[in-house]
Amino acid sequence: MMINLKETEEQKVYVSSDLHLGHNRDFVFESRGFVDVNTHNNGVIDSINLVARPKDILILLGDFCLNTSHQQFDAYLDRINCQNIFSLWGNHNNPHEKSVYKKGMIGDTETYPYRYKNMVYYPHYVEAVINGQFIVMLHYPLYVWNEQSHGAWMLCGHSHCGCDFSHEANPDGKILDVGWDGHKKPWSFAEIQTVMNQKQFVVMDNHHK
Repeated sequence: MMINLKETEEQKVYVSSDLHLGHNRDFVFESRGFVDVNTHNNGVIDSINLVARPKDILILLGDFCLNTSHQQFDAYLDRINCQNIFSLWGNHNNPHEKSVYKKGMIGDTETYPYRYKNMVYYPHYVEAVINGQFIVMLHYPLYVWNEQSHGAWMLCGHSHCGCDFSHEANPDGKILDVGWDGHKKPWSFAEIQTVMNQKQFVVMDNHHK
């Protein structure tokens, strides 16, 4: 699926992943510097609201929340100011998210985009052109991706910035883990562009020679 976006002063694009709202395991919230899951939820949502305005677009590459009820899920969405949350699927798909999305399906056929409140569901894999830059987006990091030899970026999550290959500090390959753990807030397009400008294109297979 292709998304074509061009930023304006009134609408900027932000990207993040792996918010893990409601994930009540200490290895999640303690590693992020929070004392409990409620403080964690508040801190993550506050970090979003500090940057993403109501008219902006926030692209989430999976794992928005888990261990949450219908009421809690709605409460998370209500507290996020941004009214255009583009959400891809991750590997922790809260049961309520699945039940909400099923209402947008035609029989057994997945249908995208599908809006629920301020969240717009997109499939697992999305290609986008943002400000003229071709980008491949998926919850999981890819070693080889479409248009890689022509300067395409790969944005991912899943590894909580624990994968050297997709880490911000790795200069080899235009791939970036945009998960919350690495930046403590959503990445702006400009911030991602600055990182990618410091990364080098690397030949991964014979398609790029």
